[in-house]
Amino acid sequence: MSNVVQQLANELKNQPVNPLRNHQVEEYAREKTRLETIVGAPAFVPGDRGKAAKQARDLAKMVDHQIAKPVQGEHKDTIAKLATEVMETVIRPALVPREDMRRNPAGAVGQFMRIENARPTKQAIQQWKRAQLVLEPGNEDPDLANVERFRPERIHDTGGAATFMPGAQIPGNFAMTPQAKANWPLGEPHVETPLKQAQKREMSEAQKAALVKARATAQANRLAKT
Repeated sequence: MSNVVQQLANELKNQPVNPLRNHQVEEYAREKTRLETIVGAPAFVPGDRGKAAKQARDLAKMVDHQIAKPVQGEHKDTIAKLATEVMETVIRPALVPREDMRRNPAGAVGQFMRIENARPTKQAIQQWKRAQLVLEPGNEDPDLANVERFRPERIHDTGGAATFMPGAQIPGNFAMTPQAKANWPLGEPHVETPLKQAQKREMSEAQKAALVKARATAQANRLAKT
């Protein structure tokens, strides 16, 4: 575990190892209300009130243990700063680019196993996720603690063109960049293209006539000798 990840873990030492997401807290609250309704129902309403009461107590205890504890002020700022540093210096550099994950070029699996799936990276991701859930416990975004939002993409390095990988399991398609598309057609090329070279080798009408005359003379000479 790197130094910055250890610092973040120390700041989160009083927090649950795996804090509940916002939707989980709401779901458990609804379940607790349902159980309490059973417990408080009139005597003529059937139901195991003792079992429901025990389940409600266990559920409340579990939620109290797993829910993120409130953080404020300087402590909250420190957690946010360390979480950002962990993402930018530890997690993001370890993530395999999205195109490599999808197309599987040579070496992609090995890179994932050696770096992204390594224990230090997993520890960093766990602490970062904890920090996100502690900093914004009421956030309803299902991707709040989703690391995939920060996975790098090679397409940004190519100016928006497709990342063609001829040696990959799924190579993709070769494509022009947005700049090339905006300037298409590109006009007359300034290099010696095959077409230009072929045109230079074509004979003029005078050359063709001279060639026909030379061939006729050569044939007449051959016939005269026989």
